[in-house]
Amino acid sequence: MNKPNQKKMKVVCTGCDREHPLGTLGRCSDCDGILRCQYPDEAIQSLRDIQPGPGIDRYRELFPVSTGLPFLGEGNTPLIKSRRIGPSIGLENLYLKYEGTNPSGAFKDRSGALVAALALDAGASGILTASSGNAAAAMSAYSAVAGMKCLILMEPDSPPAKLRQSLATGAEVLPVEGIFSRGPKAIGDLILQVSESLNYYPAFVWAPVNPYTLEGIKTLSYEIVAQLGESPDVIVCPVGGGDMFTAQWRGYQEMIQAGLIEDPPRMVGVQSTSAPPLLKAFLNHDDTVKTLPAADSKISGINVPFTGEHALQVVKESQGSVAGVRDELVFQMQERVAVEEGLWIEPVSAVPVTALADLLDSGTITSKDKVVCIMSGAGFKDDKLAREKAATVAGDEPVPFDVEAILGQIKKT
Repeated sequence: MNKPNQKKMKVVCTGCDREHPLGTLGRCSDCDGILRCQYPDEAIQSLRDIQPGPGIDRYRELFPVSTGLPFLGEGNTPLIKSRRIGPSIGLENLYLKYEGTNPSGAFKDRSGALVAALALDAGASGILTASSGNAAAAMSAYSAVAGMKCLILMEPDSPPAKLRQSLATGAEVLPVEGIFSRGPKAIGDLILQVSESLNYYPAFVWAPVNPYTLEGIKTLSYEIVAQLGESPDVIVCPVGGGDMFTAQWRGYQEMIQAGLIEDPPRMVGVQSTSAPPLLKAFLNHDDTVKTLPAADSKISGINVPFTGEHALQVVKESQGSVAGVRDELVFQMQERVAVEEGLWIEPVSAVPVTALADLLDSGTITSKDKVVCIMSGAGFKDDKLAREKAATVAGDEPVPFDVEAILGQIKKT
């Protein structure tokens, strides 16, 4: 299926450095390591000349494609300095990178645009992914732009809004029982086998299955440095499988190579204490991340029992850390971010902000650090809290069309 482009880039194993043919999927056949893209110096140096703007196709020299990426308005998302939450906990320079302004409302659009080009390069008949929601919405949207079919294998209990997005843009959605609970090898094998049978491009956004999807996500790092005018001191990011976390680190490494920054940020991953594979590996000083028997978080997007070892390697290389947060505190922070910062975010976006106070208390971050929290998606993605509040208002008796009645009701509340 894979028709490699003609760039001088390489695909190498992060474990044994073996070079693989362009377009290789899955892990290294020698050591089972995760594959990654390496670009020639002239491509890396192109970062110096790229100007901010819409879309991510302007970074194509640093992508594993020859086909142009479709554009729906992805990328160039706002970096907002916290007005209230940061100062309230003692952080002078807290920034919120809000990915909810992407076309489908989440950071996965950065992968979606790239995947459409990858699928066209490969001569695929369609695109296939497994998802709890955000990847499904992104792949469906960009498949529609590329004029390709899209098949989504979805977790049965995924948020309804994400299911509706995928269906609205034309995807065929199949709920698959326990798709994320059988372990990383099982889901990877399933996706690759179904993709091969259908001649669909396997767009699962997880490097051990498809090492190329990370390349679109690394543009987050390019944008943050351009918006700040320098590298941040710390990135705090929600972590499920670990691709968004890892992709950003690769972006910073490329900017060092290009001479755009000198020091990369410390990378801090945050997981739910009810789904903590990376957290456990970090606390136990393990060299690998063990798959948990089950994950039981209510936070859609990071409720997975496995994290790739590439994320653990990033923690070590960046002299970073891993933190855990309780689900109930995340939902409280989701509401607080909306009320105090004006951003309606999905619960997983509140995960990194929830961890900040503990990170300060432990000395992992300091009050003077320039800290960027990655808010991965918009609130409409998982709107349970908003629907509950709306139901209480909808059930109220309407107030009479009268000034005194309105003022009287306001005083009551």
